[in-house]
Amino acid sequence: MRRAVAAVTIGAAMLLAAGCATPPGGSGAASPTPSPSASGSTVPADFTTSIGRTYQGISGTKKLTPSTSVLVGPHSFLQLDRVARATTLTADQLGVAQLGDQALPAHARSGHEFVLAHLTPNSTSGTGAAQPGLPGYDGDALNASKAALVVDGTSRSVPGQLIADETIIVSVPAGAPVALRMNDGGRAQDLDLRTGKRTRTASPLYYPVRAASPSFDDAYYVTGPHSTAGLTSASGKAALAPYADKLGWARKGRAWLFVTVGFNTDSLSQFKPDVARSLTLTAGGATLTGHPTSSGDTSTDPNAPSAAGGHLDLAFDVPASLRSGTLNYLPVGSFVVDGKTVSATPYQGGDPQYDTSVQHKHLTLKPRS
Repeated sequence: MRRAVAAVTIGAAMLLAAGCATPPGGSGAASPTPSPSASGSTVPADFTTSIGRTYQGISGTKKLTPSTSVLVGPHSFLQLDRVARATTLTADQLGVAQLGDQALPAHARSGHEFVLAHLTPNSTSGTGAAQPGLPGYDGDALNASKAALVVDGTSRSVPGQLIADETIIVSVPAGAPVALRMNDGGRAQDLDLRTGKRTRTASPLYYPVRAASPSFDDAYYVTGPHSTAGLTSASGKAALAPYADKLGWARKGRAWLFVTVGFNTDSLSQFKPDVARSLTLTAGGATLTGHPTSSGDTSTDPNAPSAAGGHLDLAFDVPASLRSGTLNYLPVGSFVVDGKTVSATPYQGGDPQYDTSVQHKHLTLKPRS
């Protein structure tokens, strides 16, 4: 598995339109309509746009709790920090001279209102890379996640590109339910844009994601006919999540525990670990074999031409309630010599520098900030 690089600074990514279903209802309070004599323009009833900036000065703006105003998917992440509603929008509030083709101040049509939602400055709004650092993803993220606005049961396209620190503006019937929907991995999750909170469509294992960072310090020496390799500095990550690209959504009450362990070798020998045999998991009194999600082949390190590195990537089928376990690490596999595959096993020569026994590393899965 070539996992997407993960950090909150990854940047913005495109969200495309998709999906249609009825989100939970919003506030039923009606809003006043603008005076017909007011200057500016009256926007169409289905007006939807976004501006690449923060709005300001709108009374009744609701600041949101980060833990409840975020959507996390297999390949995507989206977070709001505030929402608002208004019937008139001015240039001072939006910091722009006009709203799309509409002159400012812009007025909602009679019986309608504007709902505004602001994406946090550090939000990676959608596809492109797995901002939350979730393993189990292998492929092009561009079409893996799609978004839509759902107004009173009707889907609308998300305008343009949603990027960090941007504001979504949508005209809706006064009091009508409106949600931002993210469809990722074939399942939809919604944020109610009136409350700024997730709905019951959200996948609970993402809130929060539980993770650990296991490492194995002892060195190994694997040997085979005409080939040897020393393996060092094995460190990795583990995360509990409900979805894997190659395996799909976990069964009810179950989850995937993704484990990635990288290692360095002191040889350019083509060592290929047997991923499933080299790393197992003991949990609940049973030892589990994982599903390999990559081949684990070694490759040359461009910063150290005389060495190479590889990785073990697995997904273990575990109870969704899992919070701890033990990883068991003993690298075994094969070499490719003159085009032929030959067995590679831990060196048994008795050199105390190299371990020949299984290393056990306890995992405690904690909420990731």
